[in-house]
Amino acid sequence: MQTLHNRTCVFAGAAAGDGTAAVEALLKGGMNVAVMTHQAGRANVLAERLNARGYPGKCAVYEENGKGPAEKQTETYEAVEKQFGSVDVVISNTGSLGRANEPETVTSEELMENISHLICGAFDMAMTALPFFKRSRAPRVILMTSVEGRGGGNLESFTNSVAKGAVHSLMLNLAARFAKYDICVNGISKGAILRIEGVESGFADPYSMLPFIPMGRMGTPEDLAEAICFFASEESAYLTGQVLSVSGGMERN
Repeated sequence: MQTLHNRTCVFAGAAAGDGTAAVEALLKGGMNVAVMTHQAGRANVLAERLNARGYPGKCAVYEENGKGPAEKQTETYEAVEKQFGSVDVVISNTGSLGRANEPETVTSEELMENISHLICGAFDMAMTALPFFKRSRAPRVILMTSVEGRGGGNLESFTNSVAKGAVHSLMLNLAARFAKYDICVNGISKGAILRIEGVESGFADPYSMLPFIPMGRMGTPEDLAEAICFFASEESAYLTGQVLSVSGGMERN
């Protein structure tokens, strides 16, 4: 059983793609979800549709991309806490810049842009949440990395793979430093996950990965949603600094 009810999640990267199924799963479990996004139009359509289904959790949209100034993010978190009563979980599922590339075609500026895009947003979300977490009964941080971000390789965009590796390192360091506050910080390593309207953009051709997936199929948004719910649950209270690989067996260590 995964206990999610009467807690609130701030979720970046949930307005489209593979994050939408996770929002619905959290709402079904009774967790409120504040979707922080720069795609407010799409997010509002999602929230209206899910709220109409009568789940015990409620969904609200905050027009923010997870990378704004600290003051602006604090205002957003304060608004979330005022609306729902708490901020308990932060999820950074920010996507890549969508560039399929190789080291030979990338400049150092482009590499740093992608690293900043992924790691600074995750870092800012977690640090802004820290004072709110100290008032939470079960605080959690969940960061998204990838198979290639953890192990390297040439199946994913080079810049995205390096940036996701940085996110993995951030997760490990925050886990060590936040443990004294009983804040659990964990990661999810994604393989080739289908999106609602297509496929994960970090891969030039995700279906080319099928020969490398022992389970012989692409992952679904629902597969990812179950992993997110587990790390967000109260039952994961003694897990921190861990990575759950949602990759169909591509990672087995």
